Amino acid sequence: MAHNTSEGSAPPVPREEQSLDLDVSFMRWFAVGILVLIIGTAATAFGMLGGFRIPLPRAASAAAPDTKESAAVPFATLQSAPQDDLRSYRRDKANALESYHWIDRAGGIVQIPIERAMELVAAQASTQASTQGSAQETAPGIKPAAPAAPEPGGAQMR
Repeated sequence: MAHNTSEGSAPPVPREEQSLDLDVSFMRWFAVGILVLIIGTAATAFGMLGGFRIPLPRAASAAAPDTKESAAVPFATLQSAPQDDLRSYRRDKANALESYHWIDRAGGIVQIPIERAMELVAAQASTQASTQGSAQETAPGIKPAAPAAPEPGGAQMR
């Protein structure tokens, strides 16, 4: 007796051809539409970005960056060794802050070092504060105004 036959079972019934629940042609058209949309967007972006390019003059674009003709190029070029320029720039700025020189000799305007300028401003502020303090003590009938806000860290009264 064969193992794959049963005595009381009915013979298999041939089944009809089954139809798919999803129509695949719509998926194909959707994929084609997405592909066309991506290609169209890329082409539009390429065209728009290409329209904003500024053409360089032919003589300036062929010139080496170190020649005088590179000054005609409207865009800055990168330097191969900017450290020397940076050092000289910083040295010039430090000299301007730390040296004396005339700004306007006829007008009597002199540039002084920043440290000396800070000392002079501090001395001037302290002399003004001391003269204002003595002026307030000697002026009769003048009282300082009450502060608009309580002092920081002080207790507030209710």
